[in-house]
Amino acid sequence: MSNTLGSPDPHEPRISVPRDGAMPSSRPDTLDYEADPLLRLEKNNQSTRHAVIFFFAIIAAMFGTALLIYLVSQVMGGPRCEADSSAMLCSTTMRVIFAILPTAIALFGQFGSAWITYARWRDHLRWRPWLAVVWFIMPITLAWVISIGSALLIG
Repeated sequence: MSNTLGSPDPHEPRISVPRDGAMPSSRPDTLDYEADPLLRLEKNNQSTRHAVIFFFAIIAAMFGTALLIYLVSQVMGGPRCEADSSAMLCSTTMRVIFAILPTAIALFGQFGSAWITYARWRDHLRWRPWLAVVWFIMPITLAWVISIGSALLIG
């Protein structure tokens, strides 16, 4: 129905019928999210769960990669471990890999969560948990980058 000005009634539910007679898809579109508060709530809650999972996955991937590189370095051995039994990383190659891979994961988590925050905000979904992920990953990323940078400088 339309009001007296000829524009659609904002309180009237919108029904979309495809022109080609095909069945509508089972996936909701943006109009469904606007019309159905429960669907919007479910989508927002899903966004929050994804933010929490993303945060813990990035932290676990970063430290897991660092631990794996350390263990591989200890198993492989190298000139540094032969010269000093307290050496953590046994070769220069392992030191470089130890500096690059976890740092890349941390930076991916930092900038990835910032991009996802923007995308959620743009799509009018719950973006605040993603902003929290940005702020929670930031000190971990900074601590890792500073400590690895100083370890590379000191030698």
